[in-house]
Amino acid sequence: MTRPKKGEVVETNSPFKRMRLDAHMTQEQLARDIEVAVSTVRRWEKGQTEPTFTIAQMKNFCKATEKSFADLPDSLIPGKSPA
Repeated sequence: MTRPKKGEVVETNSPFKRMRLDAHMTQEQLARDIEVAVSTVRRWEKGQTEPTFTIAQMKNFCKATEKSFADLPDSLIPGKSPA
């Protein structure tokens, strides 16, 4: 599988993956920035496990994707149920 080019639209149901792609990041880059294994990012994007973040990881995720906490979908916020 080839990596999408900048500006190319990729279909995904994963809000986590959508935010990563919108930030033009690879799984490896995001994993490094939020201090998790690349395999963890892959499982989150495939829906095999739900993302769980420490507060520090949440801050790093927001910084890496250039999103504010308010921009995050409920499914990525600990203790919140998706609407």
